[in-house]
Amino acid sequence: MSIHPDPLTVTEVRRTGPLVDRVYAEILAPSFPPAELVTLARLRDGITAGRTTLTVALDGSGTPWGAAVGDWYAPARVVLLSYLASRPGSRGRGVGGQLLDRAIDDWSTAYRPCLVLAEVERPDQHRASLAHGDPVARLRFYQRYRAVALDLPYFQPALRADADRAYGMLLIALHVAEPYRRDDGTIAAEPVRRFWAEHLAGTEGEPVDGPARRMADALAGEGVAVRPLDAYRQIPAA
Repeated sequence: MSIHPDPLTVTEVRRTGPLVDRVYAEILAPSFPPAELVTLARLRDGITAGRTTLTVALDGSGTPWGAAVGDWYAPARVVLLSYLASRPGSRGRGVGGQLLDRAIDDWSTAYRPCLVLAEVERPDQHRASLAHGDPVARLRFYQRYRAVALDLPYFQPALRADADRAYGMLLIALHVAEPYRRDDGTIAAEPVRRFWAEHLAGTEGEPVDGPARRMADALAGEGVAVRPLDAYRQIPAA
């Protein structure tokens, strides 16, 4: 197992360049299946346009040991934690926690989002692997941050025209601003609805197939129910 040298410096990368390319090649590409990962060109474009933030943990030599990627959906005022990963061989060494703490603090200051969301694999639909990690361990990690799962038949839209959707996914909330917490224990559906429309339209337009209709129906009300992450099996799979 690779062990990172202490201490690490966590910083936000504001410009594209060799470090972004290195993070993509050495951390993101080995950590996610192709259907769940945007292209390097799209990552670069997002950073350049200011809609994507890249937070990186670096050692003293400038070697990246982990990265968090956030995408800002301005009309919805939602940040999507698109990726959180550490260098292969260094999982469980605390890098992810450092990155997530810093990223959420930075996003709260920069955007004042109503929601911070993330897409994670369902353990009952995805097996653990050395390359892509353990879905059970991932849910336990986010559970320590008091994340909750949205009760939606969620799927990750196709991330590019030549890619497939990623089914067997959960949409989880890492942060919910107080005005969007409803008295009945649900969260306001409107920002989730706006986020989903923009996220889906990015590559798929406005599909009318069964899974898309089920998501639309689930978001039609005023609130979205949430469940503890360890009760995810009660949420219908797309």
